[in-house]
Amino acid sequence: MPEESTSGKPFLPQLIGQAFNLILDQLHHHLVETGYGDLRPTHYLNVFRFIDCDGTRPTTLARRAGMTPQAMSELVGYLEQRDYVRRAPDPTDGRGRVVVYADRGTRAAEVATRFFADLEARWGAVVGHDRLQDVTSALAQILDASPRGAGTSKPSTP
Repeated sequence: MPEESTSGKPFLPQLIGQAFNLILDQLHHHLVETGYGDLRPTHYLNVFRFIDCDGTRPTTLARRAGMTPQAMSELVGYLEQRDYVRRAPDPTDGRGRVVVYADRGTRAAEVATRFFADLEARWGAVVGHDRLQDVTSALAQILDASPRGAGTSKPSTP
C-alpha cells in the first residue's frame, strides 16, 4: 500500500493507524514504568477495554474482541493468575461466570486513565485544545454515522 496519496499527503487511515500505534506503544511503556510490566497490548486491546463495570461473560468478551472463546480464555487466565481480573458468578444467571476487575486490574486501569488524560493534554499543547476537540468531535461523528461492528463497541472503565 502506498504511504502517501497522489496529492503528497498521507492517507487519513494511515495517520489514524500510526496515531493508534503511538498510543499503544506509549501506554505500554508507561504501564511498564509504573509496575505493570506483565501486561501486553493484547490485554488492554482485547480484554480490559471490553469489560463492563458489572462484569462480562468470557464469550461476550471474545465476540467483542473478534476472538475465539478459547483464545479469550487464555488471555483471561493469564490476567487472572496475575490478579488483574477474577471470575465471579453472573448476577443474572447463577450458572454462568463473568470477568470482573480485581484490585490490581482496577489500579492498572486508573494508571491508564491518568495516562490518557495526560496524553490528551500533551496533544492539546501541540495542536491547540480547540483543534484537538475538533478532531475528537469529527471522529465521534464519523463513528456515530457508521454501522457498529464488533471492534467499535464502546469501551468501559472500572
